[in-house]
Amino acid sequence: MKKKFRKWLAFALAFVLMAGVFSSMGVEAKAITLPVPKIKVSLGKNGTDVKVTINKTKNAEGYVVWVKGDVSYENYKGVDWNRNVDDYVRYAVIKKDGTKKRSLVLKSLPAGKISVKVFSYNEKNFGTMTYSAFSEPKSVTVTKEGMGYKTSYDFSNVKKGSIIKFGTYEQDNNLSNGKEPIEWVVLDKTKKNIFVISRYALDKLPYNYEGVDIVWEDCTLRKWLNEEFYESAFNQEEKDLIKSATVENFDNAIFDIAGGEDTKDKVFLLSQLESINTDFGFDSDYDTYDETRVCEATKYARNSESTDTCRWWLRSPGNGAGSAAIVYESGFVFSVGYYVDTDIVFVRPAMVITLNP
Repeated sequence: MKKKFRKWLAFALAFVLMAGVFSSMGVEAKAITLPVPKIKVSLGKNGTDVKVTINKTKNAEGYVVWVKGDVSYENYKGVDWNRNVDDYVRYAVIKKDGTKKRSLVLKSLPAGKISVKVFSYNEKNFGTMTYSAFSEPKSVTVTKEGMGYKTSYDFSNVKKGSIIKFGTYEQDNNLSNGKEPIEWVVLDKTKKNIFVISRYALDKLPYNYEGVDIVWEDCTLRKWLNEEFYESAFNQEEKDLIKSATVENFDNAIFDIAGGEDTKDKVFLLSQLESINTDFGFDSDYDTYDETRVCEATKYARNSESTDTCRWWLRSPGNGAGSAAIVYESGFVFSVGYYVDTDIVFVRPAMVITLNP
């Protein structure tokens, strides 16, 4: 028995010595490796929720889920708000053993494309944190608005100055995640309608593509708003709520340049006189640097421009038949206007939404 013990002890000592030799040579025990997780992303039956399921991954102690889409802090409670991986947002950490539940339901999502990717981690790899590479992104299209984004289309309780969401348009300049909900400022309200203007400038276009004498009735921007923008931004339910409004096209109040005939429009721009209407919350002086007239442009509208605030078109003529009035970045109404074919002015749509369709 003693002989066997001495033999075992000698073997153990030899193993320790060899380990020391390998260590001194820079040879270490094999580290834990984490395979790339495989995931499945599926749309819930309600058309709004998205379920993320992660296959069991060897050596994983937990998983981190990243989401790409129109995410909002208000709608995603508990989000670790880091947007630094190709526009993905770190949504949640599943701190479960890799053999247990590996799923997560994303709720209150906007309609549009949602992309998900996941990596796993292990905290016990020689006392250090080890991560896998990201899984291949999986995408799904949310077909309905989630509760956090859904507009009830019941605007009966809104007040002047309220901000509502209605329609969608590209705004974050990330075409892969779909269009974003449009925010509108309520300028006025009656028993039957609300009058709104977009909170942000949504695009940048000339008033008219040709530099000619022209009025609102005939300009290309009116055509674009009532055709391309209208068709792109609103679904049928929303279109049914947009009133075909009689738009009064007054002459320029300072230079007496003709504004043309009144028009019937679904979508239009504010006029020179509307931009100084105190009932809408604006200052009554053209020359005032009015903060309520100051407007930011979306990333999509700005494209590569760095400044946030922008100049935006009014539908009224400027000091000549070939120009149109604008509002400066500072909120100053520039009644002289810019030439109609200028392409550095932004667009803030306005419209009337009916409360009793």
